[in-house]
Amino acid sequence: MRFHEAANALFALRRFGTRPGTDATADLLAHLGDPQEDLPCVQVAGTNGKGSTAGMLASVLREAGLSVGLYTSPHLDDVRERVQVDGRPLRKHALVSFVEQTEQYITGQAVDGVAPTFFETLTALALREFDRQDVDVAVLEVGIGGRHDATSVVDPIASAVTSVGLEHTDVLGEDIETIARDTASVGPTDRPLVTATAGDALAAVRDAAGDLCTVGSGDVGAGGPDVAVAYGGREGIEGTATIEGEVGDRTIGLETRLALLGAHQARNAGVATALACQVGTTLETRVESGDIRRGLRTVNWPGRFEVLGRDPLVVLDGAHNPEGCVSAAETLAEFDTERLHVVVGVLTEKDHPGIAAALPAADRVTVCEPDSGRAESTPVLARAFEQETDAQVSTSPDVAGAVADALARANPGDGVLVTGSLSTVAEARTHWTRTVVTEQTDSREAARSLIEEGHATDADIEVTAGSAVHRVVRLRLRPRQAERIGSELRAVGGDVAVSGVTADENRRVTLTGTLAQFDALCDRLQGQVDGLDPLAKDLRAAVDTGEGGGGPHRGGPPVEQRDSGDGYSERDAGQFPRRRRVRRETRRRRTGGGDGGCRCRHRRYRWRVHPTRGRPGAGPRGEGPGAAGYRGAGGS
Repeated sequence: MRFHEAANALFALRRFGTRPGTDATADLLAHLGDPQEDLPCVQVAGTNGKGSTAGMLASVLREAGLSVGLYTSPHLDDVRERVQVDGRPLRKHALVSFVEQTEQYITGQAVDGVAPTFFETLTALALREFDRQDVDVAVLEVGIGGRHDATSVVDPIASAVTSVGLEHTDVLGEDIETIARDTASVGPTDRPLVTATAGDALAAVRDAAGDLCTVGSGDVGAGGPDVAVAYGGREGIEGTATIEGEVGDRTIGLETRLALLGAHQARNAGVATALACQVGTTLETRVESGDIRRGLRTVNWPGRFEVLGRDPLVVLDGAHNPEGCVSAAETLAEFDTERLHVVVGVLTEKDHPGIAAALPAADRVTVCEPDSGRAESTPVLARAFEQETDAQVSTSPDVAGAVADALARANPGDGVLVTGSLSTVAEARTHWTRTVVTEQTDSREAARSLIEEGHATDADIEVTAGSAVHRVVRLRLRPRQAERIGSELRAVGGDVAVSGVTADENRRVTLTGTLAQFDALCDRLQGQVDGLDPLAKDLRAAVDTGEGGGGPHRGGPPVEQRDSGDGYSERDAGQFPRRRRVRRETRRRRTGGGDGGCRCRHRRYRWRVHPTRGRPGAGPRGEGPGAAGYRGAGGS
């Protein structure tokens, strides 16, 4: 089975709708040998902030020397992003082997009407991979609610509820208290549930979970939170915060920089800090203040108030409900902008008037439709913004065109905010992150190898390989873009092979032809919508020079990189120049008991191996050749 066939088998499970309960997940895991049984897990639940908090926690624990699995949703570019081990996405062959192992079982369950859903299956995939990779701890972002979520098949060693809002009311309940009680069911059995909720939500969480470790503003104790967080505002494109309080027998007191901006992210950092202390206690691993600072400052979480331009200010934020939009507005207020241009695309089931009212006051709003079957139509969304705001409202059929229009209208000193859904943000990011890779081939075999790297179908490979013995261009495009550019290239005599993955995510596209055919293609793309006009400029620059790279306006990291299938690419070598390597000294299992033991495995670490010298670093943590210049996941 090839990668695109395995990925399509997973995406095909989207036809099964969401349902409450963990039975289907538990049954699938039993088929896999119950890999979650001895796996220490942390659940992070909440309406908003759970993904960011999970990412922060994973980053902090990795700084403390632990091997960490991270399971989050949704993905921005590639389904493998959802399952990471030590900051690296799931290996392609791991996804293929999982599908091969479960395909017949899932088919049989479908015949009986009890097939696992897409999310349930990916949850099982993540737990299986974390067990196979022998991680020290797995951090799981809860999907919806808590009680009936697929991730609740685990018995967590620590858990958190970041916030509670009115979302997914058809599944969780129609009031804050009911949703809070459902979400609080993720609480562990033998330690306090960490929460940053307040008011009625906090009261309901306390009623459901009992013992809590609260995170919030104000003074510690005497009716205040157990962990107090004070947001100090931003310095450049980093936030600042003070975190102090007590978690169990651990006293916390630190000032830190935050990679993620906003007062809400400071609260999330407080939750992550409390969870890290609990995990450290359970696994008998000391999480130092320095580990917390480095982890919070180096976490990489794209699409969450992500600043991609400074003059004009360009921000991408995946806020998709009124509460998230309020947080985005508060954070944007920390920047001085003259005029604000908002690009927004929202999914059908969301609160459109509430989102429109909660976003910051804009001079101009461009509504658009992300390339998703769940996208709300532009007339409906435009009407909501016309009713709820005083902005000048226009429409665009696609995200790329809306972003290009907003950037063209923005002057130095203005601001551009792209928001409404992570689908919208994912498409918008390609304006800055797209890389065009060009190569020349001198044989059919070499051409075939390049095309196979793009997960093309066998039919596309056979058709395209012959014409590829000239010039090959590889890039990633949205499905609509891939279809349009393929049609235009074939019209001028070239050919195209598109990734066989059929889901609505970025697809690998391999274009083949002569220099004259690429010149003709660029001419045909100029002035077209759907982001094809700026793509034409990038293509022309890359083909003319024979070198890959985005246009001069690009500001982000490359997206397209060679990937051997093991999750490690050329990009990793640049992101992790001094990755700490740890070696296990012992591995043992402990059984629970009255002395505070736990049913989990853990490791003690003695040294770190320098990635280039292959020998232990000299000195304790924070010293020696293995530590100098280390920045962690996504840092630089």
